[in-house]
Amino acid sequence: MIIKNARIYADGLTHKGAMLIKKGYITDIIFNPSEEDYSNLVVKNYDEIELDCQDKLVLPGIIDVHSHLRDMEQQEKETFLTGTKAAAFSGITTLFTMPNTKPPAINAKNVKKWISKAKNNIYVDVGFIAGVPKNINEKEIKKIIDLGVVGFKIYPLNSLSGISWLKEVNIQKILRISSKYQIPIFIHSDKPLEIKKKNKILEENYSRQKSLLEIHNELHPDSMELSYVQFIIGNYDRIITNNKLSYEDYPIIHFCHISTKQSYDFIVKTVKSNTNYKISYEVTPHHLLLSKNVKLKNENVGKVLPPLRDTYHSTYLFEQLINGNIQMIATDHAPHTLQDKSGTYLSVSSGFPGFETYPLLLLNKVVQYKLPLEVFVKAASENPANYFHLHDTGFIKKGYEANLIIIEKTSEYAINPKMFKTKAKFSPFENFKTQIKIWKVFLRGEEINYDDCKPMGKIIIK
Repeated sequence: MIIKNARIYADGLTHKGAMLIKKGYITDIIFNPSEEDYSNLVVKNYDEIELDCQDKLVLPGIIDVHSHLRDMEQQEKETFLTGTKAAAFSGITTLFTMPNTKPPAINAKNVKKWISKAKNNIYVDVGFIAGVPKNINEKEIKKIIDLGVVGFKIYPLNSLSGISWLKEVNIQKILRISSKYQIPIFIHSDKPLEIKKKNKILEENYSRQKSLLEIHNELHPDSMELSYVQFIIGNYDRIITNNKLSYEDYPIIHFCHISTKQSYDFIVKTVKSNTNYKISYEVTPHHLLLSKNVKLKNENVGKVLPPLRDTYHSTYLFEQLINGNIQMIATDHAPHTLQDKSGTYLSVSSGFPGFETYPLLLLNKVVQYKLPLEVFVKAASENPANYFHLHDTGFIKKGYEANLIIIEKTSEYAINPKMFKTKAKFSPFENFKTQIKIWKVFLRGEEINYDDCKPMGKIIIK
């Protein structure tokens, strides 16, 4: 297949050009092709398919390193089919999914069942992040690693296997596992408030009639996120120093959904001071674009962890993104039923879908000249590919997989969650405006954003 009359993003620049795709890979890219150049491409184009992009923009497929695809015993929320179809229609060609499934993916038996469930049921490539087995059992961990998982996730607020991630001894154990097997540990950074403090906040704020999002933010304050980031990095420092580890044996940690200025600054300062540290992080679109002051018909829709913060934090993080300083963007796509989002504040689930709003909103910032295209592509595709060693994807280069998103600027329209492909048809971004239309999405040269497409995604095996 030839993609022609396109604006192709490559090596930090956008060029008019054409590319040849064979057996799922980009085999030729020609910028500003002459008639002779184009004729040479046609000769090599054995399937004789030509796609005229009519000056549309071609970008590398997006890599989302944090999502929840549910399935198993939560099919009412999402399935591998519905979640990855939503990703495919959004331009996300690779994603990682988290282990808070039913049953939880905390042992080899459940992880194997989980991965097997995805086989032939995914429209995009999917990597699996497991929970940590009970008692941090290394024998069981090794079995899970042998299944090819991308990493392990720890939740200090609600441990999947009963392990306290507030105890230094357990953090040291999981960091030693990471060091030994060179497997990433994905970290949800938060600490629970004391019950007395929590109850006091609830009593005071309900009487003052504060918004639910303001209360939620106070129950999960930015100080607790920072405290846990410092706790983890302190342990990271100690395990390297006390064991005199060489660079090859440094543990690998990834901070999920960083939502505050202070946490971000602390991580960045640490990484700048210790350039060999294997530390990465992500920021979500909702922590870049929303605050606790967002006006919603149903405030429960905006309940998420970490909470939507003060505008001060979202403004600061978006400025860091503009300046090219944010490592990665990830959605934390977390589908629930509408019933899960109905009821009292304390009873409703945290999280909302993110695949189908992410590219529409952030690429809209690009066409409005509020966000450099180069910055978006690095945070959305190139950096995730580099940090997680995803070979032959994340870039538009000769010899790379043809995982592509083709977009065009259109007249402004409002985001309508009822049109989502995910089962979770609600969003705090409802009625937000965009001028972005996702025209075509390709996975290894095959179009995947049409309704009758067959699931052709692969399971990523580390």
